[in-house]
Amino acid sequence: MHAKKIRGWKRRIKQLETWKKDSYFLDINSLRMYGVEYRKIFNFDERYCIPDWFKREVVLSFIDVFKRWETQAKDEFEEFYMCLHINETDIFASEIIIVITDAIKVYKSKFKKVENYKPRPDWIITFDNRKWNPYYLYSVWLEDEVNSLSDADKRKLMQHLVRVDKNKVNSSALKEYIIRDSIFWCLDINYA
Repeated sequence: MHAKKIRGWKRRIKQLETWKKDSYFLDINSLRMYGVEYRKIFNFDERYCIPDWFKREVVLSFIDVFKRWETQAKDEFEEFYMCLHINETDIFASEIIIVITDAIKVYKSKFKKVENYKPRPDWIITFDNRKWNPYYLYSVWLEDEVNSLSDADKRKLMQHLVRVDKNKVNSSALKEYIIRDSIFWCLDINYA
């Protein structure tokens, strides 16, 4: 019986190089039409431990695309907001985003900065003396959803609680639990 060949990292590096080449050019028309343009990294099914050296390669590729987009955007727009999100838990959930016009304020209000000091992973490298800031990536749970969980699952979920928001819907109080799913590191520029 022959064991199935496990494909090596050379294939992943080639995929990454292809992604970078395909992502170099900012779609200006789409950005003007929708007010936002983004690019995520490819994904693959094998969700085993991703080595730090490969994560660093992903970050380097994102930085190259970030620099190219920044140059292209400066030539086309008077004002834009651009950010690079590197997901600490799942590198394949990372993305680069550029936003223009009214979408800037809406987009920037969606994230909560990590208040307490959090050391940056070594594989997230710096460039041009720009600062990476950690933010929470979170999900919203309604009170009914939280109450439907077993006690053990509820305790586990509450360990990641960021805050509880109270809202009124049809004159009744509604609690929304903001739960931290992971942390992403953000490198951003506000060009005006």
